[in-house]
Amino acid sequence: MNQIAHRRGRVGLVLVLVATLLMAACSSSENKKLSASSAFCRAAERYSTELQHAERVGEANASRQLPLIEELARTAPKKIKDEAEIFAQAVRDVKKDPTVKDRPKVQKAVDAVNRYANQACNVYKRDSGL
Repeated sequence: MNQIAHRRGRVGLVLVLVATLLMAACSSSENKKLSASSAFCRAAERYSTELQHAERVGEANASRQLPLIEELARTAPKKIKDEAEIFAQAVRDVKKDPTVKDRPKVQKAVDAVNRYANQACNVYKRDSGL
């Protein structure tokens, strides 16, 4: 009986150590804040505001969004510049070809730009209302 309790104690200790290491690894990667210029963050904020407007009225307007996304692309940090350009080009092309928005390359680019803006500028956290 004593031996079983001793094994459980060691297993518990190992689990605590593994959990601590995992938390440290996760927190250190989360603490690496991405950098972005204030111009990029302002552009991301304006784009976020437009998305909220589109949600309120129930309609996305590419003509309203395009200048905002082009500003994001112009001011994008080097790390996300290519994806921002893909995003802007897709919005330019969507009137001629609505299927552009469904292309995996475009979806990945949009997600990457939005994620970067959120992590570097906290745009969506501020607007979440939580």
